[in-house]
Amino acid sequence: MKFRPVILLCVVLPLTACAAEAPPKKPSVLHRLLHPFGKLPPEPAPKSKALPGELAMGLTLEPAALRLSETHEVKVTVTLANQGRKLVQLSFPTTQRIEVVLKNKSGKKLVQWSEDHVFTPDPTLVAINRGERLEYSATVSTRDMVAGESYTVEAFFPNFEQFRQEAILVPEK
Repeated sequence: MKFRPVILLCVVLPLTACAAEAPPKKPSVLHRLLHPFGKLPPEPAPKSKALPGELAMGLTLEPAALRLSETHEVKVTVTLANQGRKLVQLSFPTTQRIEVVLKNKSGKKLVQWSEDHVFTPDPTLVAINRGERLEYSATVSTRDMVAGESYTVEAFFPNFEQFRQEAILVPEK
């Protein structure tokens, strides 16, 4: 009788010490039948939450009248304003907040802003109070542009695909 509590104490201590670590995912019986060689299928990526309708996105390009002989890059400013009555929180899985893509008239991607930037997997929650706005800027090179051709500048928030803006840019010589 005196021996039983000691055994329980020995059994409980290792379990609580291991409880802090996440146990490896054990495949179900159905999974073992469907995948006899033990490979687990990749887990689906979490879907981003829909944003409330009280957010308004804006896109501005500088300079508005682009002369290729004078300007070698375009400044793209993306804003997201909270026009509602409540605080809005946005969850970003990495340090990247915006993406800017420059496309020619046939839709071919010429420049993608994020290609020459490094982002870390640092999840962040960004809050926008009512009446306030977020503002992010990026610069896009004009080296592949030809005067007189029309180009589309597309800006969006990678984690929130429903917030996307486009602007048409026609550079002069």
